[in-house]
Formats: sequence, C-alpha cells, structure tokens
Amino acid sequence: VIYPGEYDVSFSDVRGQKAAVEATQEVVRLFQGFKKFRKMGGYPPQGILLEGPPGTGKTLLSKAIAGEVNVPFIYASASSFNNMFMGVANLRVMRLFTKARKFSERFGGAVIFMDELDAIGSRGGVAQMMEPYPFHEPFRHGLEDRLLHGPEESRRGGFLGLVDRFFVGGMGGMGGMLVNELLVQMDGLEQPRGLRRLLRRLIPLRIRKHLKRKVPNYNILVIGATNRADALDPALLRPGRFDRRLHVGLPDKEGRKDIADYYLKKVRHEDIDLEKLAKATVGYSPARIKNVVNESLIFALQDGRDSLAWKDIWAAKLTDEIGLKQPVEYDEEEKVKIATHEAGHAVASWYLEREELQMQVISIIKRENALGLVSYQEREDRYVRSRSDVMARIKTALAAGAAENVWFGETTTGVSQDLRQATWAAATMVGLFGMGKDLYSFGTIPDELAGGSSIGTLLRDAEVRGEVNGILLEARKEIEELLREKGVIVEGVRDALLEREEIVGEEIEKLFARLEARGEPQGSGVV
Repeated sequence: VIYPGEYDVSFSDVRGQKAAVEATQEVVRLFQGFKKFRKMGGYPPQGILLEGPPGTGKTLLSKAIAGEVNVPFIYASASSFNNMFMGVANLRVMRLFTKARKFSERFGGAVIFMDELDAIGSRGGVAQMMEPYPFHEPFRHGLEDRLLHGPEESRRGGFLGLVDRFFVGGMGGMGGMLVNELLVQMDGLEQPRGLRRLLRRLIPLRIRKHLKRKVPNYNILVIGATNRADALDPALLRPGRFDRRLHVGLPDKEGRKDIADYYLKKVRHEDIDLEKLAKATVGYSPARIKNVVNESLIFALQDGRDSLAWKDIWAAKLTDEIGLKQPVEYDEEEKVKIATHEAGHAVASWYLEREELQMQVISIIKRENALGLVSYQEREDRYVRSRSDVMARIKTALAAGAAENVWFGETTTGVSQDLRQATWAAATMVGLFGMGKDLYSFGTIPDELAGGSSIGTLLRDAEVRGEVNGILLEARKEIEELLREKGVIVEGVRDALLEREEIVGEEIEKLFARLEARGEPQGSGVV
C-alpha cells in the first residue's frame, strides 16, 4: 500500500503519451469528485485498462496516479494471486477488495493497481500456464495410476484425496475461478453492514420497508495493465468493470523528442539535435529511449568524458539494435562470401527502398548470431504499406542469396533467415492483406510466441503455397537482374566491406555516391 504523500511521481513525468495522460487525468478528476458526481446522478468510471506494447509507460502512468491521488494506492501483481491450493487465490482477491473498501470508508477513496492483468484475467489461462505439482517423476506416474484405477475409497480418502482435492482440482479450474471472483468483486452486490443494519433488523418488517434504505457506495478505482488485452475475458471489459480502455502505444516523432529531452536533462550532455534523435529512434518505446540515453552516458564514461555526445548516442543505439561486436577470424573465401551477401542486401535496399528506409550499418563483423548484417531505420513514422512496399522488402530479403548465386553459382546456409522473412512477407500478402490474385483473407495469424506457426498456418493451403512460391520466384528473378545490372556497385560495396569491415551512417551514402559517380562500364565482370 502506498499512502498519500509517499510517492513523488506525477503526470508531468509521463512523457510522449499526451492522449493517454489526458484521458487518465480525466478519470482521476471524476474519481476525486466522486460524491458530487453521484449527487448529479452519474457514476464515475470504476476501472481503467492500460494496454499496449512493453515499455510504453503503462506502469509509469499508474505510478503517476499513485502520486497524484490523495488516497491509498494498493499495488498487486496479478501473478501473486496464483496458488496451488484451490480457493486460496480467490481469498486473496477478496481480501484485496475488502482492504480497498476499508480505505474508501476511511480516506474517501482507494485505488487498486493490478499489473500484468492477463495472468488472471483469462478463464483457464492460468491453468494452462501452470506446471503440475512437482512430484518425483516415478512417484507421480504411480500416483496418477492409482487415482485413475484405484478403488473408490483410496481416490476419495487419505493423502490421495487431499492431493485430488487441493492440488489437481485447484489447478484445473483456477483460471475461471479467479476471473469469476474478480468480476464479482468489481461489480457485485454490496451487502449492507455495520451496527445500523443490525438495529434496522430489530424493527418489524411492515415498518422497516417504509424506512429509507442505504446501500453502501465505495469510491474504488481499479487499474489494470497488460500487454495482451486480447487474452482478457470479455466480461472484464464491459461497462461497470473496466469502463475505460486506454491504448498506450509507441510515441510519434514529437513524443520521442519530448521523451529524449526529458531524460537528457537528467544527465550531463553536449548539444544534441533532438530532431535528429527523434528520426533515429522511429519505433522506439519510452523505456527504450531512456535506455539509449543511459547507455550513451556509459559509453562516454568509458571514453574518459563526463558528458555524452551524439557519437555516444549513436553507439548506444547500434548496440541496442544489433548487439555488441564479437570479432571472429574468417578465412579469405568465407569473408568474401559474407561481404558479397551483405552487399547484395545493401544495393537492393539502396535502389528499392531508399525513400522509406535509411541504412544505418553495413557490417561483416559478427554480432550475436549474425555473421554480418545490414541495419535499417524508417525515415518517418509509417502506419500502412502498399503492395509495392512489401514486394520491395521481399526482394531486399532475397538479394543476399541472389548475389551469392550470381557471383558464386550457389547459395550458402546464411540465407535461411532471409528466406524465412521473405516467405513470411509473401504469405501475409496472399493470406492476410488480399494482395494476391484472389481477394480474401485468412484472418489473424497465430502468435508464434503462443505456440502457433504464422507461416505454417498460411502455407497449409496448397493454393496459397503455390502462389507464395510464385511470388518468391518472380522476386528472386527480378532482383538477380537488378544486381547483374548494378554489378560494379555490388563489387564496390563488397570491396569496401573487405577493407573496412563496417560502414556506418553517413559513410554509406558517401560510398554509394562515389560508386555511382564512377559510372558503370560495359561488362561488370559478374560471373
């Protein structure tokens, strides 16, 4: 429990989420004016659901509420309600709301914040995620056999009965039980209580029914935060429970400038172009921008300086996106193949995606699992893509394998991830976006993290599989033709990589400008 005056976070500390902050402030004002609003005949929102990607400021927004409201703020992690004993989780939810009602009577209101709400907000979701009670393996098998095949008395009595009642039964239906308890506590019947109720019951019923009745009204605001709002039970999202559903998404350009300015003011730094920084962090969450600023300061300190500069921000950004360098020694033949592979990506992106994407790094230095890479960033915030945009992405992904095939007559195992990305893009074009020869959509693709296979789901259909393969073959043919035409440019990028191993930022544009200025003589020397 956080009591009034114990938290110094305010709404001014939540940056880059102007719409979400204003909507939350409105709910807080209604919450604080509870009695006046009730007298007018309305009822204030009882719940706010903060949903959106990780790191966008959902928990920070709740901290701001804790700092702004002058009532107790009760924090609860949704996963903390889980328990292997049946009924214990329900009791914990009940006790939480009982505590909030007591605070409401004493302080005039209370706020409950439940983080990672999807842990208990889905019927059956907890039961699916929980592991069985950890018996030793042989004993567990024996126990299961006895529970299934043993006499009725042994299943219902003694130790086995306890296991059946409290472990197996409790875990099997816990997801639904927790949701049900939460639904009841948020919008269930309030039982009259206290001494006044006992005195009323002493009065004969024929007189009591003419007296003014008083049902308790508690001023309780419930805030839930989740990254997976689609997993929540629909009953939680209806009016009277979580009345307001606020999407806390990734900030736009102005939001990123505001966030960067806020965190840069907390550290020593040289002059930083916020406009340039905002463009360099397209798609970043507030937490990620904060981390980049912090990592930049670390790079500056390691370099013996007491204030960060733009080069530190750039180094921190690259480390965040592509990982730390892990230098390895390649033999000469392998190094040429890797350089040609990355040159294929770079040339394809330069001629097909230059208006939308900016290359940040072309490298043949090993970083994490990548032997080499080409890293891009969007030039501006974009929210939709055309068919030509998706086709350009497919061709750029296939360009590395095409370059290997053109220059060496065969491809390497290094194209596997590229081919997977191209296949995914082509499959979604056909099966989701209606960009194939027929106009239809399979609907939502299962989340791979949740156990589904996005590509596999779409490609089970033979017709889709054939059309996807046709798109890939056509894109591969066209990108090979482009690379043959720009053979001198490909070889120039390859040679620059063999000499310098990594080309970064503005050096990339200078390299292409220099190679294009040379002109392309007849016969590029491509095998």
